[in-house]
Amino acid sequence: MFNDIIKFGREMMMQGLNNSHSGNVSCRRANTIYITRHGARLGDLSFQDFVAVNLKNDKRDKDASIEIKVHRAIYLANPEIMAIVHAHPPNAIALSLNCEKIIPVDMEGSYYLPEIPVLTECKEVISSECVAENLPQLLAKYKVVVVKGHGSFAAGKNFEEAYLYTSVLESASKIIILNKTAKLGGLK
Repeated sequence: MFNDIIKFGREMMMQGLNNSHSGNVSCRRANTIYITRHGARLGDLSFQDFVAVNLKNDKRDKDASIEIKVHRAIYLANPEIMAIVHAHPPNAIALSLNCEKIIPVDMEGSYYLPEIPVLTECKEVISSECVAENLPQLLAKYKVVVVKGHGSFAAGKNFEEAYLYTSVLESASKIIILNKTAKLGGLK
């Protein structure tokens, strides 16, 4: 389990889905959430970067990522979700500033993610109650959601699946932006 997290954390950094200290990942096993500690560098994780917290209370949350309340809310509302990836993909974030949903125009993007909602109603987005209240029902329906101006949350049965959705989101977002740029430049 931790080896997968370390592997995909490194891949997320190499793909440019996070800056040096951004993003966090977690997985659920029974009543325990294993989440990266606050300030962990996803591209250089070690076993010391994981914190075990309780699924149903916040008594041991002190060293966990500040997004633990959002992760906990997602797991509590969606028992089938076993892994969450929270990333800061720059192209998806750029689109989120002007869109209420992202519709991939490329074949792979639309195959995996026909529609990606953007959570727009929260004023505070980092470790916020608003995100914790609104995101779980969206992730019950969609594989990944972008929080406006902040980043994406992807959920899956394992890290590879959650990472896949994050990676496809960013690739599809980049293609949308490149396509718009090409049209502006007169390319057909």
